Amino acid sequence: MRWIWKWIRRLFLLCVAAALAAGLYVGNTVYEDLIGSPWDRILGIRNQTGDLVRVHEGEQEWGWEPVEVTAGDGTVLAGTYIPRHSLSHHTVILVHGLYSNRSMCLPLVEMYQEMDYNVLLIDLRGHGESGGRHTMWGMREVDDFQAWMDFLHAKDPDVRVGLHGISLGAALSILECGTDEGQDLLFCIADSAYADLMSLGREKLLRWTGDERVLLGLDVVDPFFQAAMFFHTGKFLKDITPLEAVSHMRAPALFLHGEDDRLVPSSAAEELGAACSSRRKKVVLFEGAGHAQELALNPEAYCRTVQNFIAGR
Repeated sequence: MRWIWKWIRRLFLLCVAAALAAGLYVGNTVYEDLIGSPWDRILGIRNQTGDLVRVHEGEQEWGWEPVEVTAGDGTVLAGTYIPRHSLSHHTVILVHGLYSNRSMCLPLVEMYQEMDYNVLLIDLRGHGESGGRHTMWGMREVDDFQAWMDFLHAKDPDVRVGLHGISLGAALSILECGTDEGQDLLFCIADSAYADLMSLGREKLLRWTGDERVLLGLDVVDPFFQAAMFFHTGKFLKDITPLEAVSHMRAPALFLHGEDDRLVPSSAAEELGAACSSRRKKVVLFEGAGHAQELALNPEAYCRTVQNFIAGR
């Protein structure tokens, strides 16, 4: 009988090992799907990542400076630096949304110039003229901010930096402000940020597939997915979750959102504002505005809100 129990134990251990191997394989597949899926079609976003005509026109006509930095993993990142004619030690980094590029933030340039800020427009990895094939949802981009900070400090050792992001760029700005390096940033303006990437993704995948079994499968595979993420990037889901990052923020934070946003519900801004640990924070919802459309719908109110917040009013 002893040999029977011995073989049963061996069979059990073999089954466990096979289940773990299968789980890790599926988890890695889910990780690769997160990175490489056609999110423009899943989310219904127009892909404009290669349209840089307006930025190039500004560089040629106004003498804006095209710049490049190299991220820690060797990826070359592109941007445009727009200095003030008067010497200013304040710079804002403008961060665009998914499937766009730095030209998305051009409507914000004049507003910051009026406040005597230098402006740095950046292309996120996998967008515009930056290297990389896909967005990494913060798994790499947060580290990329350090390359841009080093660039700005090389230009001006006394520089003080604020972040203003839109959609994905807003979420990434929040993630940066939640790091140790982001504690001393001047401000974080988060326009149309999501609060939890996986919750948003689950909602969109269910709507896209119409199959609730997809969500059940995600729940089962979650530990293996996170193991694959950590293997590839050294990050877990909590490290790319804005709702987690805001609880570590110290910089003044302004959360802007359109009440009629059908891509990311406006409740995300309220969640982020409620969880934010900054001593000075504010949530402003724009009536009638869709996703990242607050500035286009009401530019005067948008600029007044941002400028008053930065000025401390």
